[in-house]
Amino acid sequence: MAAGTQLVQRSSAEGRVAASANASIQSAEAVAPEEEFRGERDESHRAHFRFLWVTLLAGCSLLEYGFDHGIIGSFQAMVGFLKVFGYEDPRVPSGWNIASGPQQMISSFLLLGAFLSCFAAGPLGSVLGRRWCIQIGLILLVASITVMVVTTSMGALYFSRLLMGFGNGLVMAFTMVYISELAPSKLRGLAYGFMSGWITIGMGVGLLITNATAAIDSKLCYQIPLYVLYAMPVVSIFSLPFLPESPRWLLLNGKEEEALKALTWIRNGAYDRLALQSEFEEMRLNALHDLEVQSPWLVLDLFRGTNLRRTVISVGVGLINPGTGAMFVLAFGTYFFAVVGVHDPFKMSVVIQWIGVAGLFCAYYALGKLGRRTLLLIGTINCGLSMLFLGVISSLPASAHSASAIAAGVVFLFAWFNFWFNFGLAPTTYLVAGEIPAQNLRAYTSGLSTGAGFVFAWLTTFTTPYFINPAELKWGGKFGYIWFGSSIIVVLFIYFMVPEVLGRSLEEIEEMFDLRLPAKDFPAYVSRNAQIAREEAQKDLYSAEKAGVMHVEGSSRV
Repeated sequence: MAAGTQLVQRSSAEGRVAASANASIQSAEAVAPEEEFRGERDESHRAHFRFLWVTLLAGCSLLEYGFDHGIIGSFQAMVGFLKVFGYEDPRVPSGWNIASGPQQMISSFLLLGAFLSCFAAGPLGSVLGRRWCIQIGLILLVASITVMVVTTSMGALYFSRLLMGFGNGLVMAFTMVYISELAPSKLRGLAYGFMSGWITIGMGVGLLITNATAAIDSKLCYQIPLYVLYAMPVVSIFSLPFLPESPRWLLLNGKEEEALKALTWIRNGAYDRLALQSEFEEMRLNALHDLEVQSPWLVLDLFRGTNLRRTVISVGVGLINPGTGAMFVLAFGTYFFAVVGVHDPFKMSVVIQWIGVAGLFCAYYALGKLGRRTLLLIGTINCGLSMLFLGVISSLPASAHSASAIAAGVVFLFAWFNFWFNFGLAPTTYLVAGEIPAQNLRAYTSGLSTGAGFVFAWLTTFTTPYFINPAELKWGGKFGYIWFGSSIIVVLFIYFMVPEVLGRSLEEIEEMFDLRLPAKDFPAYVSRNAQIAREEAQKDLYSAEKAGVMHVEGSSRV
């Protein structure tokens, strides 16, 4: 099918013709106040205060994920924890160690559970919507925390990690999808930055608390952080029922009136009536198109036609974070510091994590100015170089004098990695993976992308102890050479595969993929469907004004 014909079919659902809409514009302006038909959009942060507030409330559910990553790595360096789940080992400065097998399972079972939950993401998201899937994940998190607090059994600990991973998988996948589908195109990057901020800040807070409890020589050293972990899901559990459902999900389920109310509530006057109706009409026509072309076996559509390209890009982007060695740095940082002889590894981990928070704050500005590809390339290159230099300094001849210098170098390189990871990768990978898929496949694709990332993160956590544990291969920092090599592959993937979609609506992105545009042509493309949607919106407003029924209550909640 020719590209022009495809555009007309996508935008003329229900038999509407754009030419007839043009003929109605002058009449519409005579009926309604002129300012209502200018199509003006206020993209300022103040105008979208309600959306940003929803982003903060929904994103708070991700705080637990970051907090858990911050504390679980520290647990493995706590004497009180090791007395329950470890063994005495004179080769380690603290005198206590943990076997590589349990060390693998504690970290990797969370990732395995998250991977399993991603298989359920598509079907659950199609039936229950975005908000309730997040709620289910939060309830599972509360249950898993309870098991971790009370158990002294290694088997029960593994089960709690698996359960926590399943809950985190649902929360991660659907929070990202939910915010992506609510966001105005100009603020989508900032919104993802806020959500990534919850993860990064959660890790920082978790490390602060474990640093304060690390000296307790009993189970309380790890139980106190777990008690604090209870508080993380509470805000989202009680706030989500009062937030609107995704208008795009409502449209896919035939609830047009509810979708318009939800969109009106979330925009909260930032758009005039024509701009709001145009955005809604573009969403509606795109949903109709997706419903018309989808097959009975929706999951198979991920690998057909233009969707295959989107699936490959989304999954590939989901592998960027584990592909740069992030799980090695984030999950094993404190333990690795203890092994290489860093003085006060807990405090160093706290400092490094908050350097990462600083990088994330810098990213808030860059997300609206630099493109997705640029940020991904900056982050990957710097993370790869830090891993290369880690391998180099760890290959130097050992001596009493060089040991302290190597330890200082390790701390610097981990700090360098954490800053650029949070600046260029932490928010941007989730952002790109969430905005690339087709609307009717977004939950399926995001689940697959998140799941693939969790699988490779699990592979990292499963194999890392063999490389860095003094009782195993004892590679130490030479482990960084592996991540430098994988970072080169990531850079090539970003450069040749990932298109630039800064400032584009989700519907425009889908249109460009349907037209099979090369990645290099995305920035210059002018959307024709957006213009036709605007003309349809003008006709709708004219008809409604003429009938005297055009009134959507802006304060209504869905």
